[in-house]
Amino acid sequence: MEKTPARSKSTLSLVQLRALEAVVRTGSFSAAAKEIGVSQPSISNHVQSLESRFKTRLLAKSGYSVSATPALEGLLPRIRAVLALVGDLETELTHQRTLASGELRIGYSTYQLAIPKISTFMSSHPDISIEARALATQDILHLFEDGEIDIGFVTGREIPSGLDGELLVKTRIVIAAPHDHPLAKKATVSWDEVASLHLLQREGSSGTRKIFEAAATIAGIRPHTVLALGSWGSIATLIRSGVGVGIAMEAEITDRDGCVAIQIDDPSLVANHYVVWQKDMSKVAAVEAFRKSLHDL
Repeated sequence: MEKTPARSKSTLSLVQLRALEAVVRTGSFSAAAKEIGVSQPSISNHVQSLESRFKTRLLAKSGYSVSATPALEGLLPRIRAVLALVGDLETELTHQRTLASGELRIGYSTYQLAIPKISTFMSSHPDISIEARALATQDILHLFEDGEIDIGFVTGREIPSGLDGELLVKTRIVIAAPHDHPLAKKATVSWDEVASLHLLQREGSSGTRKIFEAAATIAGIRPHTVLALGSWGSIATLIRSGVGVGIAMEAEITDRDGCVAIQIDDPSLVANHYVVWQKDMSKVAAVEAFRKSLHDL
């Protein structure tokens, strides 16, 4: 008779995974212990137990900072997905309902496109706690890597590697100028005309700016950016003040901005704005509910 292999006495536990993920996210054993509410030696023991069992270094120390080794880096999205799913199960068992409470961390780069979607979701799920942060696209992607965000509204040519998502809008990248600007009555402007303008742009980590400057490089133009700002609202205010003209997605310009959109004669200046999430988090209840709410009228 064939014997069933004996089960290992040391099984992988959720407590160990929580400890490991917290150390990576907070960057230290003491911060992880404080967050979870246990002693620092307890956190250290959980990590050492995992490393000993699998004979693999999972954490690397550099001075007072701790980070994931390459062996752990690729596993972190799945570890975080497991912990999030367990959180869903605990919520369901406690409240005996599918999606009663919880939290959703959202990063958005363009409030005109993100806030209506967030508002729709909040109306349908009032018990979900929302933390929404305005950031540039590249900064949002860094938060995904660190496990500090669940949903992102980002601008780019395509959905970033490692993420799933849906296209929210496809739009032109344009010059935004006051109504009384000499170029305001033109349907399009050339790259040579763009080269002579004083430009107001988003910060260097902005998806819109990356697309614009890549197209300018191909056209052989070096844009004259006089000021980089962290939001479209700030850019629109300075445009109205006569400081310069802005670079923006046409979809983010509204009537109250006091600007007119002028297209640049370059068909490559098209941006896609996506809603994205980690692939392994797609079945987490709050993330799945947000995905479905994108199609609500």
